[in-house]
Amino acid sequence: MKRRCPKCSAEWELKGPVGFREECPECAAYLHICTNCRHYDAVNRGCRIPTTEPVREPSEINFCEEYEYNGEGVPGRAPGVASGRTPTPSRSAAPPSNKAAAGDEARRRFEDLFRKPPT
Repeated sequence: MKRRCPKCSAEWELKGPVGFREECPECAAYLHICTNCRHYDAVNRGCRIPTTEPVREPSEINFCEEYEYNGEGVPGRAPGVASGRTPTPSRSAAPPSNKAAAGDEARRRFEDLFRKPPT
């Protein structure tokens, strides 16, 4: 079965289960980690098996006996990508070109919140 490193995305052939101290032949990263297990839930950052002990850092080595290699490296990460995150597009249409003008505009809006209405 082909294996993929969760850190460097290097691929290699490995027969049998991943050992507790198994390392990537390219970057020496540990492979027996939660993020490389098929039971890992990336959304909740934890194991789907309720009887396992919580792990402090899912990307660090652990000694879980329920570990099963997920077969694809880090879920949702394309080979060669260092991080699973993608840049988030800005919610505003265009950022102000001048920081001073932006600061003045923010200050004006803040003061408008607490301005007393004319009587």
